[in-house]
Amino acid sequence: MWIQYNRVRQYICNRFDPSPIPQVRFNIVTNLKSPYKLIFFDNDGTLNTDRSTWEYFHKHLGTWEEGRPIMEHHLEARTPYDEFSRISTRLWKGFHKEKFMERLRTVKIRPGAPALIRDLKAAGLKLVVLSSGISLWRQTWWEREGIDWDHYHANDIVFDEDGICTGEIEMHVTDNVPGMDKGSWVERISEEESIPIEERVFIGDGWGDVSGFRKCAFGIGVDPNMQEVIDSAKYVLYGDDFLKIKDLLLTVHQP
Repeated sequence: MWIQYNRVRQYICNRFDPSPIPQVRFNIVTNLKSPYKLIFFDNDGTLNTDRSTWEYFHKHLGTWEEGRPIMEHHLEARTPYDEFSRISTRLWKGFHKEKFMERLRTVKIRPGAPALIRDLKAAGLKLVVLSSGISLWRQTWWEREGIDWDHYHANDIVFDEDGICTGEIEMHVTDNVPGMDKGSWVERISEEESIPIEERVFIGDGWGDVSGFRKCAFGIGVDPNMQEVIDSAKYVLYGDDFLKIKDLLLTVHQP
């Protein structure tokens, strides 16, 4: 069934950015079924192919020389993630929001991800992003693919009324603060939606996703680079195997 999204896309996109967006049409299969009702995704490294929000912003904004040792210290000495995020964001003070959006418009979305998301939506599943990265990705998903999410939780870079970064960040998702880890978010959203654990699935690539795996029926690891993720996931997919997620979650209903 062909569904024309353009008017709805333009209306919702105007919440973020009044500039026009291209007209698109999607071919959506409507006879898909699933035993699951709530699917959680990580964003960076899972739905796109760049693992680090921080690295690609630093390089685009010209702050990588200062930002790199901050990141290395976080990774090697385990600087708490919320502290690392605040230190990094201070380097971006004075940059306009559009500079951040410029970079997000060029990040490679994982092949097959938009089609998978549309199929899951067509099957009636609720879709959630839990990202310890930056919430500007929600706007980017809408602008680039016409995709909105039932829930989207990430960290907010603060911009003033003129769109200038203040150098501050509001943290919502971080593994080192009780109640802000992804497992806690899974529990809150699942309670709000009244969906039991056996009807939830979490898809992610990093160790911050493991707490989410543990609060779902199972986890799917996508190109993981840590043994803890591999050990915690029921399924581990590399490269084009990402496309197998559809078969793991959906069946075609024969009327």
